[in-house]
Amino acid sequence: MIVKRVMKMMALFGVAALCTMPTVSAADMAKPNILLIMADDLGYHDLGCQGVKDFKTPNIDRLAASGVRFTAGYVTAPQCGPSRAGMLTGMHQSRFGCTDNSHDFGLPPKTVVQILPEQLKASGYTTGMIGKWHVGFHEDREKGHSTRPGNHAWERGFDYVLKHHGGMSHFFPYRADGHKWMTDRKREPRLQQKLANEKAPTYLDGLPKETYLTDIFSTRAADFVKRSNGENPWFLFLSYNAPHTPIMAPQEKLAKYAHIKDHKRRVLAAMMDSLDDGVGHVLKALKETGQEKNTIVWFLSDNGGPTSKNASRNDPFSGVKGDVFEGGIRVPFMVSWPGTIPGGKVVNDPVLSLDILPTSLAAAGKDTVPEIHDGKNLLPWLMGKAKCPNDELFWSWRGQFNAIRRGTLKEIRNGKPIKALDGTPIPKHNFVDLATNPAELAGEKALKSPEKKAMLSKKLDAWLKQVREDAHALTPSH
Repeated sequence: MIVKRVMKMMALFGVAALCTMPTVSAADMAKPNILLIMADDLGYHDLGCQGVKDFKTPNIDRLAASGVRFTAGYVTAPQCGPSRAGMLTGMHQSRFGCTDNSHDFGLPPKTVVQILPEQLKASGYTTGMIGKWHVGFHEDREKGHSTRPGNHAWERGFDYVLKHHGGMSHFFPYRADGHKWMTDRKREPRLQQKLANEKAPTYLDGLPKETYLTDIFSTRAADFVKRSNGENPWFLFLSYNAPHTPIMAPQEKLAKYAHIKDHKRRVLAAMMDSLDDGVGHVLKALKETGQEKNTIVWFLSDNGGPTSKNASRNDPFSGVKGDVFEGGIRVPFMVSWPGTIPGGKVVNDPVLSLDILPTSLAAAGKDTVPEIHDGKNLLPWLMGKAKCPNDELFWSWRGQFNAIRRGTLKEIRNGKPIKALDGTPIPKHNFVDLATNPAELAGEKALKSPEKKAMLSKKLDAWLKQVREDAHALTPSH
């Protein structure tokens, strides 16, 4: 049945394969601008509003206070590329064979799935993408790195694009050491830009040697906000690569955190200071141009923190980037729409990055969404007109890392054992009730009910079977 549905979508996308979304009179509202901000490898703990104490993030904290902060916000993979592909499609990326950063299959063709900017552009939006793209990106240490045809940001609905090449970059690519770091790894050191009126992208030469990626992305994003304050609503995907490795920050930021003795943690704090300043710069542009109340702002990380690599922290959860334990997939996640979504709320019900697409489309006045999308429209719930629509969440990454959350119950098939924050071992296969065991500890803390464990396994197995059938239909060469 799933294969037939997928094949039907391939033939009928955008024509008849639509299902009705719950509405909250969004069609009667002016179409809001949509700002989607994504951090890279940000730990669950590492914002002021999430509990961090050794550095401050006042601008992101104010954003959280102006809207809804989700304590159980999830992404679909514990790794950059597939997580981003899932979010942009609103469809679990395993359904189209995007199982890790190798991106052998990239995004499905637009005849199959139109991603968020494509659908918003069709609704009259001006669209922009700034920062890290890393969708459909193929890594080859011998031949260099490339993006699969049909996967470039300007081929998938974005009018304006400014990006660095690939999944990671030196943060000072215009310095001599940054240029060498990039070219040694067969990566293009220059930023790439594509304007709406240009037929092809260009590389930006001659930028100042001390150009810091976080700062230039923030400046260009603020410029986009100011420039787009016209007749058309706009969508901007501001995709930071901080605080991903290689960890580095401007000297003045490092000096500000000299009190942090651990070197990696000090650099992370300085990087987060720049990121928070950048978010504040963009939010200030919204306010100064009178667009604050007519702009939805999403903020999240693409996966959990890789704690040993960038000194991030995922407290109070076990696991890191690369795990389907909570530390790898539960992330800082918030949304703000002043005057429409009540602010100052912290909610514990689960949300998923896939929900951003249908929620944004509903806010833009679309009462229907293509059936192929997996995400849920959160607007009725956020506006107090319905219950949280997410009762079951699923994960699959690299085939051996799978999980299900139903209510507060969770089954983890992690592919490898891990250690909890307190150093106690956790087996790779574990069952827990997150309500009483958020750290997913084993032993006496683990879920004991045979009936509940069997229920979780049956549902996860059925979903994985669906995913394999869908991937086979969408990627016949898989």
